Amino acid sequence: MNAPPKPKNLRVVAGLIREGGKVLLTQRKPGRHLGLHWEFPGGKVEAGETDDEALRRELREELGLEVSVGTRCFETRHTYGSREMHLLVYRCRVIAGEPQALDVNAFEWVEENRVSERDFLPADLPLVHGLQNGLVADE
Repeated sequence: MNAPPKPKNLRVVAGLIREGGKVLLTQRKPGRHLGLHWEFPGGKVEAGETDDEALRRELREELGLEVSVGTRCFETRHTYGSREMHLLVYRCRVIAGEPQALDVNAFEWVEENRVSERDFLPADLPLVHGLQNGLVADE
């Protein structure tokens, strides 16, 4: 009897960007896995990249932002079918640029107490819960 295929492990980084009581969120493009769901901006860590490098690259590609990456404030694991995702969230600060929807469907600055009103990716829901309950403090 054949064993089921081992899940593909993905290391994914996301930025928690806060300004004036709001959090920056992005909406996935239609046609992508879980398209039109909201998420914290970021993406996959490529071979040879550090988390910091990957997060700065992803925010530049998706939103046209230059950021400084701070401390890790959250992490979780989630399985999507044959993909096991390890999500690491870092506090980030915008150092240059204004958000633009370059490789996302949309972006929005959302008041922290209204973040849970969006249709989030399942992997992001623990972070949404943490924000709503004051478990992810600002630096």
